[in-house]
Amino acid sequence: MTMMTNAARTATTRRAGLQLSSEWLNSTVVRISASGEIDASNTAELLDFVLRRGANCRSLILDLRDVTFFATAGFSALRTIELRSSRASVSWSLVDGPAVSRVLSICDPERTLPRGV
Repeated sequence: MTMMTNAARTATTRRAGLQLSSEWLNSTVVRISASGEIDASNTAELLDFVLRRGANCRSLILDLRDVTFFATAGFSALRTIELRSSRASVSWSLVDGPAVSRVLSICDPERTLPRGV
């Protein structure tokens, strides 16, 4: 783990199509970023990463701006993150990009997920 201007960053890549990283912005706020493709083959990996790396946070920023493909399985993962965050009293926000936004416009037309930072 390296220190970067008051933020600790760690990164992992398990599949060629998905890269995940986490960055602690301060002692209670973590930003988790994903790039590449999110589909049924790697949503469990995404969930595991978010739940483990964000386990001790009070506020979570999930940055999916660099996701190039987002399947409906990814939407299910976001619902699980919503549920788990609510149970743990963690506030969270989603930063979406074009691929994620397209799926959310269909699956979440009422904008119930906390989008926009």
